[in-house]
Amino acid sequence: MFNHVRSAARRLTLPILAACTALTAPAMAEEPKFGGTLRIASLQPDLDAFDPLTGYSVDSWEILRAVTRQLVTYPGATTDIKDDTNLVPDLAKSWDVTPDGKTYTFHLKDDVFFSGPTDRKIVAADFVYGIKRFCDPNKQVAAINYFNLAISGFVDYCKEFAKVPTGDLAATKAFIDSHEISGVSAPDAATLVIKSDTKNYDFLNILSMNFVSPVPSEIASRYFPDSAEFRKNFPSSGPYYVESYQDGQKLVLKKAKNFKPESDQARKAYVDEIQVDFTANGEDSVVQKIEAGEADLSLYLEVPPRSAIRRFQNDRDSQIYASNSGSANFITFNARPEAQSEGANALRKPEVRQALTYAVNRAHLVQSQGGPVAAVPLSQIITSTILGHEPFDPYPTDGNKGDPEKAKALLAKAGYPNGLKLDAAYRTTAQFETIAVTVKEDAAAAGIELNLIAVPATQWYAFIQDPSSRWDISLGSQFSPDWQGPSTRMLLGGWLNSDASPCGTGNVHSICYSNPELNKLAAEAFPSDNPGPIWAKADKLVSTDLPWIPLFEKRKIALTSDRITHWAWSSLAVQADITNIAVKN
Repeated sequence: MFNHVRSAARRLTLPILAACTALTAPAMAEEPKFGGTLRIASLQPDLDAFDPLTGYSVDSWEILRAVTRQLVTYPGATTDIKDDTNLVPDLAKSWDVTPDGKTYTFHLKDDVFFSGPTDRKIVAADFVYGIKRFCDPNKQVAAINYFNLAISGFVDYCKEFAKVPTGDLAATKAFIDSHEISGVSAPDAATLVIKSDTKNYDFLNILSMNFVSPVPSEIASRYFPDSAEFRKNFPSSGPYYVESYQDGQKLVLKKAKNFKPESDQARKAYVDEIQVDFTANGEDSVVQKIEAGEADLSLYLEVPPRSAIRRFQNDRDSQIYASNSGSANFITFNARPEAQSEGANALRKPEVRQALTYAVNRAHLVQSQGGPVAAVPLSQIITSTILGHEPFDPYPTDGNKGDPEKAKALLAKAGYPNGLKLDAAYRTTAQFETIAVTVKEDAAAAGIELNLIAVPATQWYAFIQDPSSRWDISLGSQFSPDWQGPSTRMLLGGWLNSDASPCGTGNVHSICYSNPELNKLAAEAFPSDNPGPIWAKADKLVSTDLPWIPLFEKRKIALTSDRITHWAWSSLAVQADITNIAVKN
């Protein structure tokens, strides 16, 4: 066993080190200056979410960074994404913690204001309202698993809120106005108290996410969450506000007149304006806009085309940035009780899941993504930048190329000697189409036939969470750490922990995994002063059980125009920090 672990460690770490040597962030030639416009070309025709309640993609978080603030946050890093781990005060100027670690009292800054549809002062009640929105049955918070376990009274509040009929804004407002969460209160305008039933080592990290942003009730209660009307009337708490928003065309953010730089030690807000262009119609179009100087950054360009990476490395090396990200792509299973197809039921057998992981040629997948500069094979749940990571491969194969014969033998053992057919959904982007075609080809060699189902990227999350959707496996699943370092709760303590994320609405990717032993380890890790070894033990347990099939860990590569004079990465967005990037005027 120890030999296998050491061998896996070499395979996992060396390509990352080689990639870092081949492609590192260039040094900035100029001191950052204020002013100018940052222009972003989006691969998708619109934002997948633009509401702190629902935004849960790295791309939505990149934009939300500019228009939201939290109690605490990260200041960005010029070196590497994993270096942005130092929490700093944001809208809170200070906080007190009780000796048992269960109650936090935050004292808010007194010089912070909303902008956009209202310019009033931000008060503690705005945080209370923002958290009370989390359970809105019209559209609940995108990562409810964190708050189910971290805030006292939250689950009971949500159970009551679920009884409110959807499609009725007045009923929603009436419930929020008349019900309280026992663990969240605002004794006065400048004081916010949040209580938990247990001590949580990562409590401040949880509160750093965009979900926990102040929201003015007098504005948000007029609109359904993340509706077009909400987006156009976005109540900003950040340094920028929505000047205009045209669905499928353009988003323009402008520096808020009442933004006070001295109140924000995390966001320099160098540029005066940020423009997001949604009219590009393909990867090549996005890259061409950057090369022509019509755009400075991309959005939703998961992996730039390999030819573009080579061009920038050879001719524009000062305009390409790369960082290990801790992000990963993986295959999930439709484990909802409603999923009763032959394929879905087959995947409930461990031997079938093992057969699928042996059928995957991870070396082939890495090459399809651009080689070691863009990705490395992954065989476990925890990735390299996350607390508790110890390189581990429960099903090793020579050179990470898979083992079709072993896969066939496992299928036969499970009762499928003639192979198995699976409906495989994927997102219609270049990256996921490549993954789908590659996995289909390799799985066929192991006797697994995949029927590919294309789903438009903008409809992906609605499709994957709809119980009536037809699919057995998802080839469009991915994650990025919600923060770097101690973010293991997201995976082992959240998505895969049935105490935090029970099967049903809000269960990420419809994973619906339940393992009492994992839940027990997670409950042990949350209050621990040394949770790393506990998470490492949980990782080995769950990675062997295969609640999903890890494919590869991604590096983040950003192509930029020559107008960028100061670069920064964001831990939360796991890509560019647009509030700390400067451009030539």
